[in-house]
Amino acid sequence: MGNLSKKPGRPAPEAYSRLRTQLVQSDEQGAVLVEFALVITLFLFLVFGLVDFGLAINTKTQIAVGGREGARLGTVNLDAGAVETRVRDVTGDLTQTDLTVTIECHLPDGSLCTDGGGTPPGSLSLGQSGDSVVVTVDYLYQMFTPLPNFLGGGSQIPLKSMTEMRIE
Repeated sequence: MGNLSKKPGRPAPEAYSRLRTQLVQSDEQGAVLVEFALVITLFLFLVFGLVDFGLAINTKTQIAVGGREGARLGTVNLDAGAVETRVRDVTGDLTQTDLTVTIECHLPDGSLCTDGGGTPPGSLSLGQSGDSVVVTVDYLYQMFTPLPNFLGGGSQIPLKSMTEMRIE
């Protein structure tokens, strides 16, 4: 006699089981895809944010080193042009149009050096032994990732470094 459990025209019970397994697996694959999309987006934002933060810290370090080197030169050479050139040489990796260098001479009490004549107050050429040279470096850091624009913030961060050293 034949198989009595199978009626003509109906699939075997094993076929129902396989079909049900396939449907459940396709639902799970869709859920996995959605979870992956959410997790990879957050992961990429985190990675690019860390890269941007690292580049900003590197830029801040470069302008601090540039300001220190400029002030160091200014303690022995009272030429503001040479000091600015030194700062720009040290910070050569940065976009120079976004870099502003300010050089001033300060008296021991903190006021600007003056001569009472035609030389502008704070000019480095007025400096004497015991006065201070102050080099301020401002830089507008352009963020690498567009994340701040998505969050409603700007994509530029103003960075500043100020170094003061006594003139020899």
